[in-house]
Amino acid sequence: MAEGVVPITIRSIYISASASAAAFIVAVVISSYVSRSRRRVELLTPIFESLVGVPTTVIGLLVYMLLFPRGPLGFLGLLYTPYAIMLGEFLVALPAAVTYMVRDFYVVREGVRELVLSLGVSNEKAISALTLRELAPTLLSAYLIAFSRAIGELGVALIVGGGIEGYTNVLTTAIALQTSIGMYEGAILTGLMLISITMTVVFVVRLLGEKVLWR
Repeated sequence: MAEGVVPITIRSIYISASASAAAFIVAVVISSYVSRSRRRVELLTPIFESLVGVPTTVIGLLVYMLLFPRGPLGFLGLLYTPYAIMLGEFLVALPAAVTYMVRDFYVVREGVRELVLSLGVSNEKAISALTLRELAPTLLSAYLIAFSRAIGELGVALIVGGGIEGYTNVLTTAIALQTSIGMYEGAILTGLMLISITMTVVFVVRLLGEKVLWR
């Protein structure tokens, strides 16, 4: 494999960070909406929990069918581009983030609502703002889970990215390629790089969260 591990690593971080950030934002919106009703929580949470277990190859196939030249979004020309991988990783990370957040959203929101109403305030925006503030640790963990899911998946990156050297090749596809051609040492080193990146991101983001979000 001619491409070095550094550009692959940078590409992987860029794609996965973008996808997980988008998934996190959408997950916050979904969790906030669902948590407004206990019935919604009970009905919708199991759906997201089941979606977490969907194989990434199935998600990759779904995205491929959407982006295929004759598919619904084929006119965008995104197949075998980093953006196709971002879309797939977004779909991989979203259910995990929602599942992690939604029940905490409901519990905290109800507690905040009772507190705010007891103070004679009924502003929904104030309730939402206080809920997000109280949920800072949960939100941080949800993003880290989304990022870990995104950067560690293979099915989507392989199916809709194709592992094109210098363009869509990411750490997971590089590991698969190296293994398939017998470059086991390189595959192990790339795998260690992937693990190191995930652990570093988790450590740094948590450290910043402790310093900034809940001092």
